[in-house]
Amino acid sequence: MKKKKNLKKNSSKNNIGESISQLRLVKKGVRKGQNGKYLIIGGSSLFHSPPLWAAQLASHFVDLVFVYSPAFINREIILQSKTFFRNGIVIESYELEDYVREADVILLGPGMKRRDKQNIRQIHVKSAAEALSLLDEGQLTHALTHYLLTKYPNKKWVLDAGALQEVELSDMRPSMIATPHEGEFFHLFPQFGNEGKTQPVLEKYISVIGKHPSTWLIKHRGTDYVMGKGKAPIVVANGNEGLTKGGTGDVLSTLVGIFYIQNDAGLSCACASYILKKTADALYEEKGPFYTTSELVEKIPSVVWSGMSKT
Repeated sequence: MKKKKNLKKNSSKNNIGESISQLRLVKKGVRKGQNGKYLIIGGSSLFHSPPLWAAQLASHFVDLVFVYSPAFINREIILQSKTFFRNGIVIESYELEDYVREADVILLGPGMKRRDKQNIRQIHVKSAAEALSLLDEGQLTHALTHYLLTKYPNKKWVLDAGALQEVELSDMRPSMIATPHEGEFFHLFPQFGNEGKTQPVLEKYISVIGKHPSTWLIKHRGTDYVMGKGKAPIVVANGNEGLTKGGTGDVLSTLVGIFYIQNDAGLSCACASYILKKTADALYEEKGPFYTTSELVEKIPSVVWSGMSKT
């Protein structure tokens, strides 16, 4: 499709599927850790699965996967899950900043809660420990997100879900990727909701994103838009109705972070979107829309390998 071929200016390919071959994922002749260290911060007392899906997917691609969940009950669930997931390192709160410094990319937010609408106030803390001591999980998400992004602004961050809904736009930097769906996008830009209703979808996103330095992967009713300040937009269409299931957005943001370890932000977002949709289509051939998020996680590595092996 024509939109699907609208790639970045610096791409020598004219198709996103062909661009998979450009991804750098594994370097030969290196020692453990040099093919990626990925930190996943997510989960809450309400949402248990997102950090597990993320860790399981990341473990297929990177050397070291670190997982931290702010909620005590969630840490217990992750520790118990070692009976079937043995490919990551579960860390504790006192270790968090050490692993932030060590990781190549940090995924922040999957499964984390946002603040209650009746209790929206900014909470700025002086340490991660202070943020993690907050009893209200939404306030914790807000305080931890602000603290980490301002203390480590040059790290490669992928912001999703709870963190994305609690981020302060002034904290966003060029090294950061945001992965909002349409509702989260307008939560970040509430003043734009009514003004943009009459504009074409791509045009309205460009008019807002052009003012912000980060890279954005916006999920809009089955079509993904990858854009950033001064960058040509990329549109990734297709996919199927099975991708409306809970957790597919967590899988997408995880895949973005995996690719971002050794690739630039725009290519990482475009290829992650394409691979997720390609995987969904492969599962659709077998099961129609009746596949699970866990099945997506297990199928993605073979789809990536197939794409990389075609050149």
